Amino acid sequence: MDNDPSNAAPGALEAVRRFVDTDDIYNGRDALTDVASATEWLVAEGMLDKDRPMTAHDLSALRNMRDALRALAAANTLGGQPPREAVDTFNDLTARHTASVRLEVGRGATAVSLEPREDGPGGVVARLAAAVHEAVLTGTWTRLKSCDNPECRWLFYDESRSRTARWCSMRACGSIVKARRYRDKQRRGTANTS
Repeated sequence: MDNDPSNAAPGALEAVRRFVDTDDIYNGRDALTDVASATEWLVAEGMLDKDRPMTAHDLSALRNMRDALRALAAANTLGGQPPREAVDTFNDLTARHTASVRLEVGRGATAVSLEPREDGPGGVVARLAAAVHEAVLTGTWTRLKSCDNPECRWLFYDESRSRTARWCSMRACGSIVKARRYRDKQRRGTANTS
């Protein structure tokens, strides 16, 4: 819902956030509705070469990956274990695609990254998996969260010192959810006294 640049994640994790947010639940828009729209979005994001064909099977795998990533980020929001089904889906989808370790050395520093070894939709899955891998290693993964407003679920990067943010925007979703909970509590209190 809140596409505020301050919600952006660092490095390659931003690609994961943007990919999951192709399903804009709040506004009812999905950039991965069909092969043509998915190809258009992935090409615009620089994740797919426009000459690489995508099939309905590829689209289904990308949508499953998106759902698994959203469920994993939701677990970060709640501070719990991710659902086994989401973990299994992520593992199954990423096991089909390869990446290689790339070592960069220069000016007294050494960096290592995973690079997809294929193009096309499989390369998109491998790139997303590599970004998650990097985020887990750097400790940024647990800050990628899914808005706790069930009508939103937008991914955001939690910059709060306490790492306890639950909404993509406190002034939008946070206020909506808190007001809803207050009204529900008031209704339950009224029903209990009747």
